[in-house]
Amino acid sequence: MRHPPLVETEQRYFDDVEIGTQIPVREYGPHALVTAVFWASVQENVGPLHFDREYVREFRGAKSIVASGQLRQSFLVRTLMDWAGPRAFLRAMTCRHTASTYEGDMQRYSATVVEKSSDPEDPWIVCELDGRNQDDEQILRGRCTLLLPLRDWPIDRPCRA
Repeated sequence: MRHPPLVETEQRYFDDVEIGTQIPVREYGPHALVTAVFWASVQENVGPLHFDREYVREFRGAKSIVASGQLRQSFLVRTLMDWAGPRAFLRAMTCRHTASTYEGDMQRYSATVVEKSSDPEDPWIVCELDGRNQDDEQILRGRCTLLLPLRDWPIDRPCRA
C-alpha cells in the first residue's frame, strides 16, 4: 500500500486559519488484501467481508473485499492531524460512509474550515470532511471540531478541553 510521503511536522495555529481554509487532499492506497486482513484482526472482526474475495462476490454482490470504516476513518484523522500539527486536539468527529472502498481503490481525504470560534480562550474550528475514491465518487462525508493553539501560547499549554 502506498502512503503519503512523510513530511516535517508543522504546527497550524488558530490565528492563521480562516473560514474557507482548505485542508489539502491526501491520497492513500490502493486498498490491499493485507491491509484489510490487518484491520479486520485489529478490530477482532472475523466476518469475511474484509478478506474473502469469493464470499463477497457470491453472497454480497461486491466486486471484491471491502475496506473497513475504521480504516477509512483512520486515514481521514491522519489527514486532519498531519495538517493541524502535534499540539492540535480532535474534539469531535462524525462520519457518514456513503460508498464502499474495494480492493484496488484509492482513497482521497480533505476538509474545509466552515466555522471558527470567536473566543480565543476556546480556539476551535469546525471542518466539513470529504472522502473520495479514484473516480471522484464520494465515499465519506462528515464534520469535525479541532482545537488549535494560539501563536502566543507557551509550548507546554495544552489546547484540549
